[in-house]
Amino acid sequence: MAAESCYLRAMGDTIKDVMRIECPATTAFDLMADVRNELDWNSGVSEVELLTAEPIGKGSRFRIVDQRGQQEVKITTYKRPDTLSLFLSGKSMDVDIDFTLVEQGNITVMTGRFNAKVRGLMRFFFPLLVPLIRRDIAKEHKTFIALCEAKAGAQSTDK
Repeated sequence: MAAESCYLRAMGDTIKDVMRIECPATTAFDLMADVRNELDWNSGVSEVELLTAEPIGKGSRFRIVDQRGQQEVKITTYKRPDTLSLFLSGKSMDVDIDFTLVEQGNITVMTGRFNAKVRGLMRFFFPLLVPLIRRDIAKEHKTFIALCEAKAGAQSTDK
């Protein structure tokens, strides 16, 4: 049985999401930190490119293309396996994304906080878009949870 998001709520311009994932924290952390994996779980992303050298870590930068256009993502905090922060810079908004991961038995509780800084006309439309953004994050995170759990299952059968 797949775990799923516990709750998602908006607080001002911050959206919080809590995922309960049946996998080790390292698996979820690694899948989220390598933004190229969004092609596997985020249906809104059509292209991802790593702009810096491997390995993935603090300072790694990615270029993504999604339904809002081209954006850049930079890893600002990389403390494997419990803290990951990303900074997404786009045309109409910047988003600070902070993830904390805590293992509780065979479940990883992954809490994401999305703090948007909107620009231009988006400042007026953003409050109206929050319910749609919440819905999209919850949908994409269900796919992320499934990917993590499938990866963890594959890793356990490889041992």
